[in-house]
Amino acid sequence: MADTGQKPKMRDNDVSFFLNVLPNTIKATLNVAQLGKVTRLYDDNKKAEVQPLALSSDETPRARLIGVHVGKTKRNIIAVGDVVVVMFMDRSIANFDGSNKLFKLSANRLHDLNDSFIVEVY
Repeated sequence: MADTGQKPKMRDNDVSFFLNVLPNTIKATLNVAQLGKVTRLYDDNKKAEVQPLALSSDETPRARLIGVHVGKTKRNIIAVGDVVVVMFMDRSIANFDGSNKLFKLSANRLHDLNDSFIVEVY
């Protein structure tokens, strides 16, 4: 928008909001995948505790991810200290028991930190 010296019309503010502010807000709150370090493995290696490696915007460590599912092909090779790729499922997996049976959603959450899976060991 060219600088005309006039205040922008309300519509210009709406357009800017929908083109800039809203998409960036959505992206900042959407969890897709993160790199992390395995800090603990549960007894059966089916779940782990992971410390995300990327610092938060204020340069403090992010909260650990607890109870992260470990994919079957990674259970025999994963170790404490490994760097892993953690993905966040589209829907709640709180009722997922590891089988191929259908399960009920326990919540309406989407891309939540609680619904995480280790899909790769670096």
